Amino acid sequence: MPFAELDDFKMCYYVFGEGHPLILISGLGMDNTTWIYQVPTFKDFFKVIIFDNRGIGGSSRTIGPYTIKMMAEDVIKLMEHLKIKNAHILGSSMGGMIAQEIAINHPLRVTKLVLCSTSPKPRRLLLQKLSEGLKDLLNDEIEDIIEVNSKRELFEKAISYILRQVFSEEFLKENRKLVGETLKKYLSSPNYIETFLKQVRAIRWHNTLDRLRAIEAETLILAGDKDRLVSTENAKILAERIPNSRIVIFKNVGHAMHLETPEKFNKTVLDFLRGNI
Repeated sequence: MPFAELDDFKMCYYVFGEGHPLILISGLGMDNTTWIYQVPTFKDFFKVIIFDNRGIGGSSRTIGPYTIKMMAEDVIKLMEHLKIKNAHILGSSMGGMIAQEIAINHPLRVTKLVLCSTSPKPRRLLLQKLSEGLKDLLNDEIEDIIEVNSKRELFEKAISYILRQVFSEEFLKENRKLVGETLKKYLSSPNYIETFLKQVRAIRWHNTLDRLRAIEAETLILAGDKDRLVSTENAKILAERIPNSRIVIFKNVGHAMHLETPEKFNKTVLDFLRGNI
C-alpha cells in the first residue's frame, strides 16, 4: 500500500482510474474500505483517491487530540503530495465535516463538493446517540478519554449500539458476516479505540454554521429520511447557508447511504459531478 509522509504521520492512500480527481473522505471510525461500492463505478469517470484518516487503518497515529480542521489539512497535504491542484471532494458523516472545512478554508482546491449524511455542527440527536453508545467508556465530558485499551469489551458493545443507529436492521441481517469481519478487523488494530474516541471528540467541537456562506463550490447535499444519527434538518440547514447548493433526500434510507443503496447513491453523485442534474 502506498504511503504519503505528511509532517507528523504516514497516510495510507490508494489511487484508481484517470481523469479529474475525486477524493472520498470516510466517516467516524471508517477506513478506506467503506468506499467498496463506489470505487469500481467512479474510477471509470474520475481519478479516485481514497485514504485512511490519521490513526485509522494503515495510517499511523499521532499523540494528542484530533480536530476536524486538522484532518481537513491532512487532505490538503495529501493533495500536495499527489500534485493535485483541485478536486471534487466527497465526504460522508464525519468525512462531510472534514469536507466542509476544506471547502471553507481552501476554496480553490474544491471543484465540486458532495456532503452526505452530515451536519454543520453536532446537533442534539447525534450527541445523544454517541453519548448513549459510549457512556460506559467516557466521563461526563465526552472528550475525556480514559483507560482506552482496558475497555475493549465495553467498546465492542458501544460499537454494536452505534452500528444499529448507522444501518437498518435489514442491512445488518443481510450483511451480518461482512459487518462482523469488518468490526473484527478494526478492533484488531491496537490504536483503533483511541482513534475512534479522538474522532468523537473532534466531531463534538465541529462547527461551521457561521462560515458556510464562504463555500464557493457548487454543492450537492445528500440525506436519508431514515437517518437515526443525523436528521434531515441538518441537510436543510446546509442547503440554506451554502450559496450554490442543492439537496436530495433519499426515501427509506439511513445514515450509511453509500453502503445501503450504492446504485442510487452512485448515480446521483455521478449525475451531479458530470453536470447532468
